[in-house]
Amino acid sequence: MSSWDIRSSDDHEKNHVLLVNDAMNYELSPAFDVLPSGQALGFQQMRVGEAAADSTLENALSLCTQFGLNRKAAEKEVAVVARAVAGWRGHFAGAGVTPNDIEQLGEQIDRAFLREQREEFEP
Repeated sequence: MSSWDIRSSDDHEKNHVLLVNDAMNYELSPAFDVLPSGQALGFQQMRVGEAAADSTLENALSLCTQFGLNRKAAEKEVAVVARAVAGWRGHFAGAGVTPNDIEQLGEQIDRAFLREQREEFEP
């Protein structure tokens, strides 16, 4: 039994990017440098909320106003990501990931700690 997850604990300042849109407003770039890893550390390198580097959605939401979002708007953004993650198995299969690798990755991606947090935001 392997221990794999999908995340990035390499989330230092140089791995977060702002893009300028056509209206000349800043937007956070899509995620990058997020790869399968054999570690399930449960924390970020950067402080992501009031509970410092704790890797939970509640912690990330705790400082949403510092990113220009009220709680309701931040929760809507989390719901968008939760819906995308919910379809990870189909996406991976469509990208040619082997069934064995999907099952091994599922042991981490769908483990209760992560799945239950996502399900709070799924419709």
